Amino acid sequence: MNRAFFLPFLGVLILTSCIGGRQSPAPVTVYGASAGAGSAGVHSVVEGDTLYSISGRYNIAMRDIAIDNKISAPFRLKEGMRLKLPPPQEYKVRRGDSLYIVSRLFGVNTSEIARLNDLHSPYVLRTGQTLRLPSVTRKAETTRLASVAKPSAKPPHPNPLPEGRGDKRAVSKVSSKTRAKITAKTPKRSSSKFLKPVSGRLISSYGPKKNGLHNDGINIAAAKGTPVRAAENGVVVYAGSELKGSGNLVLIRHQDRWMTAYAHMDRTLIKRGQTIKRGQTIGTVGSTGSVDRPQLHFEVRRGTEAINPKVYLEG
Repeated sequence: MNRAFFLPFLGVLILTSCIGGRQSPAPVTVYGASAGAGSAGVHSVVEGDTLYSISGRYNIAMRDIAIDNKISAPFRLKEGMRLKLPPPQEYKVRRGDSLYIVSRLFGVNTSEIARLNDLHSPYVLRTGQTLRLPSVTRKAETTRLASVAKPSAKPPHPNPLPEGRGDKRAVSKVSSKTRAKITAKTPKRSSSKFLKPVSGRLISSYGPKKNGLHNDGINIAAAKGTPVRAAENGVVVYAGSELKGSGNLVLIRHQDRWMTAYAHMDRTLIKRGQTIKRGQTIGTVGSTGSVDRPQLHFEVRRGTEAINPKVYLEG
């Protein structure tokens, strides 16, 4: 999975624009090679600005700007207001760009870019090619699920992906039950290391993959039905199959902003809100989601950051 979202942007220019008076200049982050249409960052509202005019100036959907800034109808703007500008709807490929580089530049999904542009492996991009980019509207759906895993001011990122994917997947539906508050207290950890959740052969390691993809966890091959064990004491914050591509998925929150994720399971044997002990069976290995053979996709996260599980696994 990527996290894509939290890595430093590549090829970003930093500009400033004054809005007059004693107010400090508004920093503007420019995606791409130049300001104006096709860029994104921060816009300082001046007299005469409307959401419509700003949308046209930066080639960004009005709805995306409104959602990113929590502006409701009738969308009134005040002079001096600083608006966050989400990534534009399109991006023109530059020499040396790859799908992975573009995803990091805008903090969006590699798989979503590929889907929107009907790209297939090996995901070769042409200089000058125009790519459609994911909308903030879809990101808002993912954020709704992220809130269920919130143990502190900085919640762990809840969106693991299948093997070889370095991105976030939007949630198509989130039930009211999924959004209900979890009252169980996160138990203390029993060890500074995590238990390996299943025995088997490593078929995909953490890190960059070919064709511009990225794996934010590891994938372990094992026979269908093999027990999957909880890596540490914790509370189940998600158990379901609403994240496309991940199949039957379990997310467990641990003490001190840690989280582990277990995807592609055949069955899940626990429920959301349940307190789990280290080594407890939480499900069985399967091939649900976007994989073609039995395996477990496993991630370790600290806050919003995906970390190489190998560093924190026992043995």
